[in-house]
Amino acid sequence: DDRHGPFVHFLESALWEKTGERRHMTREVIDGEDWFWASLPSGDGAIYVGFPVSSLNVQPFVAAAISLAVGLVLSLAAAFWLARRTVAPLARLDAAAAQVGRGEMPALLPETGPRELAALSRRFNDMARQVRELMAARTTLMAGISHDLRSPLARMRLALALLEAQPTPRLIARLEADVEEMDRLIGNALDLARSLEREAPQHIALPHLLDILEADDERVTVRCPAIALRAAPLALRRTLGNLLENALRHGGGGPVELTAEVEDGDVRIGVLDRGPGIPADQIDAVFQPFHRLDASRSPATGGAGLGLAIVRQLAQANGWRVELAPRTGGGLAAWLIIPLLMRRHVAMIGND
Repeated sequence: DDRHGPFVHFLESALWEKTGERRHMTREVIDGEDWFWASLPSGDGAIYVGFPVSSLNVQPFVAAAISLAVGLVLSLAAAFWLARRTVAPLARLDAAAAQVGRGEMPALLPETGPRELAALSRRFNDMARQVRELMAARTTLMAGISHDLRSPLARMRLALALLEAQPTPRLIARLEADVEEMDRLIGNALDLARSLEREAPQHIALPHLLDILEADDERVTVRCPAIALRAAPLALRRTLGNLLENALRHGGGGPVELTAEVEDGDVRIGVLDRGPGIPADQIDAVFQPFHRLDASRSPATGGAGLGLAIVRQLAQANGWRVELAPRTGGGLAAWLIIPLLMRRHVAMIGND
């Protein structure tokens, strides 16, 4: 009966498949309500199963509207959750960037959330650490310069007062020495301030550079194979020069060896001395500006305390590494390492 609708036809087809007989459902009015009935075989008889027609009064538009409403609510909830998950880290990043712009040091951001936002937070944290280190270095630099300039200035005032009474060549020589000391200190501070400037790499013949650094000092020997590389020339020369000066100053007058080697694609340039070395608990500290192992703070024995600080800044700016380690047999081994990342810039002279 077509009046039964598609659901009834579907039900009749299902009964046909189950019982193997074509069965039509009948319609009957019971107590003023229409019912559908189906007869199912049971032994020698039949069982009648029925349901009211009112149970088929489905309202598809209402069901669709409810489904859409539920879907909309769920979509809005999901969108709100995703927006908070995305916007909250960006808001924290914006607030932290504003703090950096005001010269403040924000707390490090949590490196969680979506991969891109976590990577962005990680980059920001790296930048914040670098800014913090730069500000600390600037404060230390200014404090160290002001402190170290006071001693020669005090001696100059005293020498000038004595010169008024009785000029002597000794007092004049003392004034000249103090002026040279102040000039050296200011020059080292400027070197440290300029150490973050990037320099274009150039082709460098390493044996030639080490021969220049040797400067006919009988205490220095060079042992370097024919290595050529591309690096920032002034930064490399200043870095090795500071390491060599440090070795000559603190090496106790003993021999200093400049050596180079290629190991696993890394170029390792060593400045090796036979001095007293550096205590293990001081190796990290000696890279801090104005840190001296010599408690007297005498420029003649301890320097200005900026040499290794300049070395570290130059190395970090150019992607190099500096390592200090005790030398077998006594002394200190300072290694400048141009890492594997830059090995495409390394060649052997003659094969380049």
